[in-house]
Amino acid sequence: MYWWSTLILIRIPRAKHDSPKRRVSACEFFASFCEESELDSSLYRVDWIRQLVSALDDSHVPVHTAAWHALDKFVKSIPKDELEALVVPLRRTIEGTGSPGHYVPGFSLPKGISPTVPIIIAGLTTGSNEQREQAAYAIGDLVERTEETAMKPFVVPFTGPLIRVATQATTYPPAVKTAILSALMSMLERIPTFVKPFFPQLQRTFIKSASDPASLVVRTKAAQALGVLMQNQPRVDPVVTELIVGSRNNDDAIAGSLLLALANVVRSAGQNVGEKAREACVQLVLDAFKEDYDGERLLDSEQVH
Repeated sequence: MYWWSTLILIRIPRAKHDSPKRRVSACEFFASFCEESELDSSLYRVDWIRQLVSALDDSHVPVHTAAWHALDKFVKSIPKDELEALVVPLRRTIEGTGSPGHYVPGFSLPKGISPTVPIIIAGLTTGSNEQREQAAYAIGDLVERTEETAMKPFVVPFTGPLIRVATQATTYPPAVKTAILSALMSMLERIPTFVKPFFPQLQRTFIKSASDPASLVVRTKAAQALGVLMQNQPRVDPVVTELIVGSRNNDDAIAGSLLLALANVVRSAGQNVGEKAREACVQLVLDAFKEDYDGERLLDSEQVH
């Protein structure tokens, strides 16, 4: 057992060697270890997550291909109930790999991000609040670093759990809901065609979140996300009507967030907003000014007396 541990420790720096061949051999060795050995490798999991995910951005095809193969074998060797512990280091490594808009070569391989999926889903569905938050941000990071066609097979596995957690409004803290809304917005911005089957659910989720009583940050993020969604929706009048009604029937804090959502919707939808919906928006503004004017006139009258 000791010599296996020594070999694993030796191979970690070899995976960063200047020679591409040595980087490949280190990844291949670790893949074989994960596939064949029954020894406990839990002490090295975080180190190898960091190394293998980083190696997916290697410019040499043999290296990032070997790294993907090793990462796949590695994740499959970990018991499912121990995956949540890797969510935070995985997300931190993805965040530091490549950059938004720069496609990481290993992520864009066929099934490129598949080794990360079990870890992210475990964190999102059964993890702590911090793990749920980081899992959601990891999805957004992957969307920004993966070619659209390579991302397509994973849209359904990611979007469903994101929506389920987002709609459990009383269960999770604002930081978790904000991360989820951020991930969903990234998907709408970069791969809207693949997310289209979820548009009705996303619309309900964003409107509900725009009325979240617990957090202005959540309401603001939901208002932004609703605006992005409406860029791809031909029928927006029902949403406009719902937001107007909601703004009239809620307290000032919630009403303000719904008005922000309304502004984003109208700005994004443009000509798709119907004439009656436009007139309702204008009337809402006129009513708001009238209330302010009446209030000022009453104040002036009281001051005179």
